[in-house]
Amino acid sequence: MEETILQKLRQEHRGVEAIMAQIEACEDRQKKLRLFEQMKDELIPHMEGEERTLYAKLRNDVHQELAEDIAEDASDEHREVKDIIRKLEGQDVNSSEWDRIFHSLKEHIRFHVAEEESELFEEAKEDFSREELIEIANEFEEVKSHIHH
Repeated sequence: MEETILQKLRQEHRGVEAIMAQIEACEDRQKKLRLFEQMKDELIPHMEGEERTLYAKLRNDVHQELAEDIAEDASDEHREVKDIIRKLEGQDVNSSEWDRIFHSLKEHIRFHVAEEESELFEEAKEDFSREELIEIANEFEEVKSHIHH
């Protein structure tokens, strides 16, 4: 059975959460850096893919203020996450400052995911059929395959 965009996103969210937990538990500097790179390699295309597919469809296809607002809020949260990632890139991974900023990133992502999986997913279920949600999942994979950060 083909996956809908919501199933696919939920699965990717769990993957990123697992990597973040590994990063927090990691004491080894090199491994921590590798995990951080892995997290970015998954997170950046994920966010771009969401924005170019699901969010764009909620904004443009639905023509409903609530759907547009939800998608806009989610895009704003992505911008904040990207800003925090940039701050982390300029810090020593062994510093307490890096840990503090990373904790902030984790909280931002946790908040965003919780909101997305409730409000945004509910809106998408109301606005799109299962077939459309599968189609969006296929577009999402296609878009992600072309994103290099």
